Formats: sequence, structure tokens, C-alpha cells
Amino acid sequence: MHYPLKSPHLSVSPQRPSSLHTGNSTQEDVRNGKAWAKTVDEPWDPFILCLDGGGIRGYSSLLILESLMHEIAVWEDRLEAEEHPENASQRRIFNSAELLPCHYFDFMYGTSTGGLIATMLGRLRMSVPQCMEKYRTVGEELFGRHRSRFPLATKYHHQPLEDAVIDIVRKHCPIHIEADSSDGSEPRHEHSFDLESNDRHQERRMDHGVTCPSICHTICLTATHNQRIAEAYLLRTYDHRYQDDCPRWLTRYNEGADPLCIWQVTRATCAAPFYFKALEADIRDEVKVFKDGGIRENNPAGAAWNEFVSIYGPFRNPGLLLSVGTGRPNMDQDGFASTWPGPLGKLKMVRKGTEKFAVFKNVLIKYTEGEEKHRTMLKQSKGEGENTWYKRLNVSDGLQGMKLDNWKRGSWTDASGTTKVIPGGATLTRIKAATDAYLHRDFDERFDTYAPPHVMIEQTAEKMVRHRRARERTRHVNEERWSTFMGLTLRSMDEKSGANGHLSNPG
Repeated sequence: MHYPLKSPHLSVSPQRPSSLHTGNSTQEDVRNGKAWAKTVDEPWDPFILCLDGGGIRGYSSLLILESLMHEIAVWEDRLEAEEHPENASQRRIFNSAELLPCHYFDFMYGTSTGGLIATMLGRLRMSVPQCMEKYRTVGEELFGRHRSRFPLATKYHHQPLEDAVIDIVRKHCPIHIEADSSDGSEPRHEHSFDLESNDRHQERRMDHGVTCPSICHTICLTATHNQRIAEAYLLRTYDHRYQDDCPRWLTRYNEGADPLCIWQVTRATCAAPFYFKALEADIRDEVKVFKDGGIRENNPAGAAWNEFVSIYGPFRNPGLLLSVGTGRPNMDQDGFASTWPGPLGKLKMVRKGTEKFAVFKNVLIKYTEGEEKHRTMLKQSKGEGENTWYKRLNVSDGLQGMKLDNWKRGSWTDASGTTKVIPGGATLTRIKAATDAYLHRDFDERFDTYAPPHVMIEQTAEKMVRHRRARERTRHVNEERWSTFMGLTLRSMDEKSGANGHLSNPG
């Protein structure tokens, strides 16, 4: 079922007042998030998106982002009308299907399939509907058939993932290094934006490559053999160096930007143990082996916060750090086994075996869950909670127990309203039903800290739109910064005449 676009004056649950009233800022406005949503302190405060890993459940993250982009379009239209009340012909029209998340976020972090999504939305500058279409295609190509059922063997072949990503990159990458046409090879699509060695880029590297005029950057979390089992390895699109005055409590991840192609980065972050073969890559004459970042940090929010502090310092907050999950796990799997019924449950050998299996299932849940990092982030937000710059959106019910590679044939309704039976249809329908229920439910004190999900989305959208428009108003002061962020300095002209046409000057 497709829900109609909501107006900004949405009626919400009786437990919480509507978040979009724009009255005077009071203490209550601070507590319920209104004050944060309507305030722009510094237009260029970084906005950060973090995407959990979760296999096919990552489709839920995209549905949440689709809802966010719908609400962003509502706020863009509303503020556009306020700025041009007399002359409707001067107003731009904002289509949520064409809006690009990379025009609203400065950094996108992702682990595993969250890294794949972050790459498509950030590095490849795709829209959410484009990303959803590709995600469904990749799901079929990856999980449509098993490669092996032998224990401890990789379950799927990695080549379909590589081929799918290479095809996506070929069609959507806005910048690449031309190949030597003499050997007939494809253009080289580097993951990093900062591999050129001219003087201008050297100057930007000295300032982290991100605080000068900068484009939306992508960071994929992966794991490598480096004796640091508690932290991920970051594959960045910018060259990052830790300064001597960084706080001592900061986690110092790897530095720099590895010279990998985009398809290699997505393979590295998605190489889930037992599902796909690890990626081996020759980096500066050293062979590195990469596995799924989820075995280190499935929720990249902590790494994103750490990186933010290392760049901007410990006394500043981002404009927004939005963490999007792939569904809460089954919390009944807490490492303790239920007693088997009947006489078998009393046998010591059976009890011991079930306890070991329960521990194993608990380890698997920890591998793909992100709620523990969420609790840590609530503490990192200095007691301000989710009513200000840190927010977490994660389906609370309906996706428990869904495997990373769940891909069941069944009925699915596409964007046009046509229902048909397709491979993966039952899986996609279940994910959409659970996500829709989450996005439209009332406040639930078991999961929510101050407001139900749809209010959080509305407030987040308002904040993002007000900041984007504030940035746009600075273009006469620093045209280069605005043009760089909007992608207008990339080699491809696609964005100038295509997906971001709604952000051009009217007329």
C-alpha cells in the first residue's frame, strides 16, 4: 500500500504534540524537537547519514529514506511559497522522486549493504527511487540462487555483485579517470575524489579535504587483518589525517583514502563471512584482505561521530547525524536456551548443545544489530537525546528473524500500483509492510525517546531543508563552495541539466 504525501500540519498521536508548529521557542519546544527543527545556527554545519548493514533488510532503510525525501519535498514547497508569496511563477517545484540526498548530506557512512546504499546515494549521486530499483535488481542477482550448500563454504558467488555494481557505476558515476583507449579497457571509476595530485588538491588535503569547498563524501566500513578487532577499517572518498591535537580518547581509525575502484569498495564492505568471498586488493604494493564491516561495527554511527570530532573538534556538534537501521533484532535471543519439552530436555548433553546453539545465535544477532551503538550514541549526544542533532530510525517490529539473504517469491506491488508475482516479491512485501507500520505508528515508550518515527522524520526534513536553503543563500559569498557541494564542478553535465534542475534558479 502506498500512503499519500502528508502535509506539514500532520495530526500525531495524543501522547505527543505536532512537531511542526512554529511558535516561540520555549523549553517545551526544545524538549519536543520543534526548536531544533526550525533553527539554523551555521548553514554549513555538517549533515551526516549513517546506514546499518543487514543484507536484503537494507531495503527497509531505503523505504525510510524515501519517506524522508517525500517530507523534504513538502517542506521545500512550503518554504518556496513563503519566499515567493506574490509570484507563483517564480516558485520552483520540488519532486521527491528527483531530489538527491547528496544535496542535503555532507557525509554518508555505511556498513555492508548500508555501504552499498551510501555509495549509490553519495558517491554516485543517485536518487532514492533509482537506488531502490537497483537494490531490487541486485537482490535477485545475488540471492536468486545458491552457490553452495556445503558447510563453511561461501554461500554465494561474488561475481554477480561485482558485475551489478560495475554496471551501476558505468551508468551513474559522474566522474572517472579515462582509460587508455589503446587497450580497450573501461574508464577507471575511483572511489576517492582526492586522488589527483595538483596543487589545489594538495592544499585541500592539508585541511582534511572536507572543510574546504567540498562535495558529499562517502565512507564505507569494512574489516581487515590489522590486530584491531574492535574497530572497522574506513574506505573514504577523501584523504583524512589525524592531527596531533586530537583528543586522546578518540579512536584513531586508519588514515588516508585507499586507491580502490568503486566496485572494490562495495565488495569490501559487503563481503559477509560465509556469504561472499573476501576481497583481496593490492594497495600500494601490499595485499590487503577485506571482509564485511559488520563483523566490526554494523552500525557506523560511532565511527561517523568519531570522524566528525577528529575533523571539527570535540566542542562542536554536527547539524544532524541521522542513523538508519535495518530492523530491530529478536531480543528473545539473549544467549540463553529455552528448555526442551519432554524427557529429552532433561538430558545433560541436550541441554549443553542447546545452550551452545543459543550463544551462537546471540553472536549472529550482535553481528547484524545496531542498537547497542545507538545507546552509546545517546550518551555521546551529551544528554540532548534524539530531540536535537542525533536521531535513529529503525523498524521496531516485523523484521525479526529475517535472514540477510531472504529472497522469497511472491506478490509485490510496484510504484504504479500493479501487483504481480515475482522472485523476492514476498520478501519485499514483508519489508514494506513492516516499514510502513513503523512509519505510521504512535509513540511507543519501549523504543522512542521523545516522539514517534513520523514526527522525527518531519522534524529532520524541516531541519535539512532550512539548512539547504540557508546554504543556497550564501552562494553569492562563496560560489565555489556552493557549486562544489552541488556537484556542478564534476566532469559530467548530467546533474546540471537533469536530476537537480529543481534547485536551479527559477526562470
